[in-house]
Amino acid sequence: MPSDLPTSEAALRERQDLLVRELAVEQNSARLQVLSDELEGIQRRLEQPRNV
Repeated sequence: MPSDLPTSEAALRERQDLLVRELAVEQNSARLQVLSDELEGIQRRLEQPRNV
């Protein structure tokens, strides 16, 4: 997972939306895994308590 993930909630949600759209059309299984892993990391960060 890239270490340069966005940090603000708005930026994370924007990246999440982009990843979901990319996953919907991607055909390459290796690329699908990379996108899926990144999306999972973003979702975990969004689920963390806001004050951490």
